[in-house]
Amino acid sequence: MKKTSLFVILMLITVLGAGTASFAACTATTLSAGNGTWGIESYGNGPGGLINYLFQITFSAGGTFTGTQWESVAGAQSGPTGIAGTWSMTSPAKDCQGVMTVTSPSESFNFAINSSGKGGTLVQTNAGYNQAGFMVAQGTVTCSTATFKKKQFSLYSYGTIPAAGGLVTGSGEILFDSTTGATFATAPTVSLDLASFGNFTVPGTGTSTIGSNCQGSGVLTVPALGQSFDVDTVIVDGGKEALWIVTNTGDNVSGYFLE
Repeated sequence: MKKTSLFVILMLITVLGAGTASFAACTATTLSAGNGTWGIESYGNGPGGLINYLFQITFSAGGTFTGTQWESVAGAQSGPTGIAGTWSMTSPAKDCQGVMTVTSPSESFNFAINSSGKGGTLVQTNAGYNQAGFMVAQGTVTCSTATFKKKQFSLYSYGTIPAAGGLVTGSGEILFDSTTGATFATAPTVSLDLASFGNFTVPGTGTSTIGSNCQGSGVLTVPALGQSFDVDTVIVDGGKEALWIVTNTGDNVSGYFLE
């Protein structure tokens, strides 16, 4: 019995030791590694109502960043807007936490990076805001409209569409064409939960373009809702994911694609 217990303890120590060794501790320049470009998306509430943010940010080793921001506040849209700011890892940097501040408009965030150094979470710290989200490194990818050619992504969305009854959540599959990637269709459909209207399964089609800066735009048409949605995207994770935001005035929706 004692030998068995000792064996179990030794095995546990070995497993815990291996787990600790596999953790890639962060450094003061973790966010600027590689090309230093990240996509960020967050959702929550602020003084003006429901808020969606989408960012594409390039972090420099010197503690500054530049980028692009899309924002929807209670359905009032702004962006893409050029932004700049500062960032740093809190001490000790190996703990993989830090702060990011957009200088104009003034927005401050705390973030935490995962063990791979390629993703993380963040929360807005300005007074009056209840806002949280996630961040994903762009990775190595050559971006063009053909980046999504032949790809099928799982789709998630969350937000509000007044014409559809208010709060909307969605999940499903989206398939890009096999020639250029410039068109897509829900494959086969997307399931929507439309507040008091209940659950619906609807087809949709659309068009898409992606620039060399890994920012994209497109139009999703959903005949069952009698509405088309303008969508801007940021490509991340080597082209395996995309963060997106709806830019129609009055709507407040964001989501992501995951290959």
